[in-house]
Amino acid sequence: MTPAGPSIDRESFNWRKILFDGAMRAMIALTLCAGAACWILRGREAFLDSFSSDLQTLLDVLPKMALALVTAALMQKLVSRAFITRWLGDKTGLKGVAIATAVGVVTPGGPMISFPIVAAMAEAGTGRAALIAYLTSWETLGFQRILAWEFPLIGAEYSLIRTAASIPLPFIAAWCSMRLPADAPRPGEEKDA
Repeated sequence: MTPAGPSIDRESFNWRKILFDGAMRAMIALTLCAGAACWILRGREAFLDSFSSDLQTLLDVLPKMALALVTAALMQKLVSRAFITRWLGDKTGLKGVAIATAVGVVTPGGPMISFPIVAAMAEAGTGRAALIAYLTSWETLGFQRILAWEFPLIGAEYSLIRTAASIPLPFIAAWCSMRLPADAPRPGEEKDA
């Protein structure tokens, strides 16, 4: 008798494919080269200090990243693909870009929150232009960073000038993304042969 409930698609959890894709191999090679250079140029003590610091950062970031990924996956199940496609799909044009820009402005936190949201949005059917607008908006117009960092550190005048100058950037980035070829498959899709 099989247990009730959804089954896990074992193909989507191909650990060898996930751990040893091209980007991961490049990161492993870069890490090994940087570690060897640190050991050779700065010595064992500097290498161990760096490793200890990196391990502490990993332990701080990992729980947040795991929660962000789970939250993004749950949000993806809560919001239908038709809803996302209707408001943020490839055919929504300026409306989708404007909505994605607004969502990017109000998304709190760092990349541990925003990039799982981007992955969930991409898999849910968000268009490329809207995804680019979201990321550009989050990076340049994030309300939380403006209030927490810019206003206190550089003052209202410079912060307002920088923010006003950055408002067109998500729209420009989205427009540029629509002009570039779309060869790469979306996350979770196979490239057609």
